[in-house]
Amino acid sequence: MVDFDSTVTLADGVGIFVQDVGDGFPVIVLHGGPGLDHSGFRPYLDPLGDEFRLLYVDERGQGRSERVDPATLSLDVFARDVDLLAEALGLDRFALLGHSFGAIITTKHAIEIGTAAAYVISGGGDSSAALEADVDASLAAMGEAGVPIKDSWEQEKTVATEDELKELLRVQMPFHFAGDPPPGYGEDTVGTPDVLRHFANIGYGDFDYVPDLHRVSKPTLVIVGEQDRTTTPRAAHALHEGIAGSSLVVLPGVGHMGFVETPEPYIEAVTTFLHGATG
Repeated sequence: MVDFDSTVTLADGVGIFVQDVGDGFPVIVLHGGPGLDHSGFRPYLDPLGDEFRLLYVDERGQGRSERVDPATLSLDVFARDVDLLAEALGLDRFALLGHSFGAIITTKHAIEIGTAAAYVISGGGDSSAALEADVDASLAAMGEAGVPIKDSWEQEKTVATEDELKELLRVQMPFHFAGDPPPGYGEDTVGTPDVLRHFANIGYGDFDYVPDLHRVSKPTLVIVGEQDRTTTPRAAHALHEGIAGSSLVVLPGVGHMGFVETPEPYIEAVTTFLHGATG
């Protein structure tokens, strides 16, 4: 399997880190966060590289990509970067897979730009207000166990170092998994605390996609964990119902990190969809 990394310079001069795995139809992969990197996908999504060319991206200003002023970052900028990256790589066609915050970017791209051949919205949100309400309800359902997790999100507003960022991730991990997180998961993250701090203070993107989901015209897969406390099955159903002809897969017994908890059914669902949508 081909596996190499490089920094790709976009048309506006910013360097974006890309890990290139596999061969075949290109699939650009957007990580969660903001303030994280692509490392949480690996090795769990790597089997897709047996069928496709995976382009794991560290989004603008994050991970191993060139640092930028966080105030210049937005959902619009991240969505635009997808096409700037495709242009820089000489891709005539590509699919776009985004998870969590990456799924929010992916949905924006599908609505407003629509240049991908197919979209995978993995753990996506229908609106920022509904997402916040779902998270609050999930935290309340956890009782005392949810208190330190809620506190950690408040602490994101002042996070200053990568070590502090990783400690916040460690506290938050039980919220994102239905069972126990794998030992050491997230320790390889190259975090960007100033980006996380910026978005924690301004909001993670004020969006309401529901009125515009009818504008999505490309094949779309919405995939979610049955026990996802963050981007819930409720949100997945709203996205599916709003995107004509979309497919919906609910992975039983898993939380927000379905590709980690049950990678085989996740990979099978994505592979089957992408073959049908891009073949």
